Amino acid sequence: MLKGHKSSVDWPAIPSAADAETLALLCQFQESEWWSGDKILDCQLRQLGPLLTHFQQTSPFFKNRLDQLDGDLRNLDLDAFRRIPILTRTDIQEAGDTLLSTAIPKDHGRLLHTASSGSTGRPVNARKTDVNQAFHRALNLRNHLWHKHDLSAKFATIRGYAPDYALAPDGKYLSSWTSVYKTGPSVVLNSTRCTIGEQLHWIMKERPPYILSYPHNFHALALRCREIGVTMPWLKALITFSEALSPGKRAIIEETFGVLVEDMYSAAEVSMIALQCPEDPGHYHIQSENVLVEVVKDDGEPCAIGETGRLLVTDLHNFAMPFVRYEIGDLATIGPACKCGRGLPVLKRIYGRVRNMLYLEGGEQVDPDIAALHLHEIAPLRQYQMVQKSYTDIDMKLILARPLTDEEANRMRTLILDALGYPFTLNLIPVDDIPRHPSGKFEDFMSEMGP
Repeated sequence: MLKGHKSSVDWPAIPSAADAETLALLCQFQESEWWSGDKILDCQLRQLGPLLTHFQQTSPFFKNRLDQLDGDLRNLDLDAFRRIPILTRTDIQEAGDTLLSTAIPKDHGRLLHTASSGSTGRPVNARKTDVNQAFHRALNLRNHLWHKHDLSAKFATIRGYAPDYALAPDGKYLSSWTSVYKTGPSVVLNSTRCTIGEQLHWIMKERPPYILSYPHNFHALALRCREIGVTMPWLKALITFSEALSPGKRAIIEETFGVLVEDMYSAAEVSMIALQCPEDPGHYHIQSENVLVEVVKDDGEPCAIGETGRLLVTDLHNFAMPFVRYEIGDLATIGPACKCGRGLPVLKRIYGRVRNMLYLEGGEQVDPDIAALHLHEIAPLRQYQMVQKSYTDIDMKLILARPLTDEEANRMRTLILDALGYPFTLNLIPVDDIPRHPSGKFEDFMSEMGP
């Protein structure tokens, strides 16, 4: 049921102006997701016209790039669009304010500031407007409706917040988890200021049917629950975001908690990129109403179905800062058309940051999905982090309930090296704590050998 915003008018409800925008977008999404891929692409190219024209006129940095194109920017085809140079993080950082628009449309609302987590190096400082926030709200709501969430239930969020917000043991209580509909309560907890044990105590106290958190956080919670025999029969779904969710982590989380994981692929710079299909969990539907996504090979040519490449994202509605053919730093595999019937393009697998890949001396990259090895079955492992120091050496920090025996250490080392398929020197290093990034994110594998 809609939430009313006029005094004494409860039914039929009159939404606020912002909620009316959200509902208007959602209504259009419910039609456009069933269009053909060609029709969706035609609309994206049509939207690119005013976007590119705007930045040619108002962004000094981007004007130099767009002036090199032949033809009318309002009538570019996909091949012409692909001739725009790829925008890198380094480009953004070096361009500074010359990248920004000098004349943001006044009816796009406030100028908003956000930043990437910086987990791959220096953060990208992004500028957005209220228009981008409207799309973000609508796409979040689409995800709830796609997966048929019970809006009357309690919804919990465990993520990084400002240092003094939503601290353990109580967290923070909010009256609802979307402003558009009447919902149950929302409870939030700051993951950067509490331990896994404190999180587990909070969850057992609150008993929320839905929990949103990072993949690494759910994986650590799953390992702790297995160790001490905790179950959560009231759960209906776990929603992951912000980090790549590997098949190994997904399997551990789903086996432990007995519910499906619903993954959202997003980035601070461009908001929602892809959502997990409600009918086929192995497919991620690109949110084409918000972004145009390309997956390209190292030479810049587009990948075919089944091929893995670098992800480029174009924000179709950010008129403050041009994220056009922006190389976000992730790898992904193109998927086939989805059996659900939606025309939204499909990503079959999202690998996450380039620096989260294992680099071999010959130049090959390997996805080190160590979670799939079920190392917790060898010893009481609570958390780990692997760092590739060279082409021959890997350090692996381990948080353990007790020290490893020599036999356990040898079994663990053998299992990992067999899975990696390369004779690394693997150094197992017991530690009491593994620091997270200030954003709350955690990387369980990092390579110092990547670009």
